[in-house]
Amino acid sequence: MSKLIPDYVFESIYDITPQLLRENHVRGVLIDLDGTLASHKAALPPDSLAPFVRALRDAGLKVLVFSNNRAARVGKFCAALGVDFISRAGKPFSGGFQRAAERLGVPLSQTAVVGDQIFTDVFGGNRVGALTCYVQTLDRRFFWVNVRYQLERGFIERGRRRMEARARHD
Repeated sequence: MSKLIPDYVFESIYDITPQLLRENHVRGVLIDLDGTLASHKAALPPDSLAPFVRALRDAGLKVLVFSNNRAARVGKFCAALGVDFISRAGKPFSGGFQRAAERLGVPLSQTAVVGDQIFTDVFGGNRVGALTCYVQTLDRRFFWVNVRYQLERGFIERGRRRMEARARHD
């Protein structure tokens, strides 16, 4: 069950700073698309996303969008953002995470996985030894996403407590 607990819990991707990632020895970032970077209904990235990605890159971090969605959906979104991607990633299975780390040229131990799902992003990231950052989904208003959130709540809360305890010790 510990593999379902994120290392960090954030309200939004915009709360994740390059400084926090660098302090955790992260050199590469795998970011989920749907519900994390944008709503699954958004065809193109919001204007606020490019400066976020630029800040990560300016800090020397390599960025890759890592999605279970189709190439047509992910490719169009990432082309507009100017970011490389892997679609049909197969999360939470380790093969996709290993392919992504190879594409970045960064070991999984120096990779952060950022996403809005405990059972794919966090579980998969923890299984391969990456730093896991859970963010609240942007799609909470959709019925099935809300049902999933109800199942994930306990793990999210445990991650929040883990993060707070780590902050007290630092």
